Amino acid sequence: MPLHEEIFHKALASDIRRGILISLSKKEKYLSEISNEIKKKPQTVDFHLNLLEEIGLIGSKWKEGKKYYFLKDRKILDFLREGRPVPLYLRPKPPHEIVIDAWNDLSKKLDRIEKKVDRILMNKK
Repeated sequence: MPLHEEIFHKALASDIRRGILISLSKKEKYLSEISNEIKKKPQTVDFHLNLLEEIGLIGSKWKEGKKYYFLKDRKILDFLREGRPVPLYLRPKPPHEIVIDAWNDLSKKLDRIEKKVDRILMNKK
């Protein structure tokens, strides 16, 4: 997968970021406008705006005392319109799945240790 597609997938793994990008597809906007449009708290939107700006999908500029955001890469709109699914490996896992994965990994390691201990004890007899 080309790097730009992987970045797009990661950006689109969040409903909030998808909402921001769609909002900015219409025109440049400042934080409060975006926040009101996608019905999320300004702090939440600000976090996602910073991430989108860091990966280069949006830009910002100060105008009349407000920071306006705009799309830098219009290719993201094609990607959104195509409606391609985000691959599972790029989707964030819910906390309970992270705990289950960690438990399974730990369980496998403990099983291997137990087998090694059993072999050592068998050889001592």
